[in-house]
Amino acid sequence: MDKRKHTRVVPFPNQPVQIQLMGNGFLDILIAQDVSQGGMAILVPHHFDGCDIHSAVELVVSLPGFKPFKAIGLIKHLSPGKAANGLFGLKFTQIDAKGKDFLDAFVKKLVSQRRMAG
Repeated sequence: MDKRKHTRVVPFPNQPVQIQLMGNGFLDILIAQDVSQGGMAILVPHHFDGCDIHSAVELVVSLPGFKPFKAIGLIKHLSPGKAANGLFGLKFTQIDAKGKDFLDAFVKKLVSQRRMAG
C-alpha cells in the first residue's frame, strides 16, 4: 500500500521540471524525476558528496508552463539502493500559496494528460 498523501507524477521527458537547489555550501541545477504537492525525487549525480544536506535548502522550482517559484525543503535519503544511484527525496517544508497552486495545477494536468494518452 502506498503511504504517500500526495499524487506523484513523472514529468514528460520533453517537458522537464528544473530545480535550482541552494544548500549549505552547494548550488545545483537538477531535474526532478517525479513531482507531488509534498515534494519530489531528484537525481544528484555527485550524491551530495561532501555537502551538508541536513539543514534546510532553498529551491527555485520551474514547472513547464508556469512561472518559477521559491520554496524551502529538506533532502531525504531514500533506500540505500536508490541513494547509490544518486536518487534523493526532497520534501517541501515551506511553499507559498502561488507555488502550491502551480504544483496542484501541474500534477492535475499531468494526471489528465497521462489518462488521455494511456
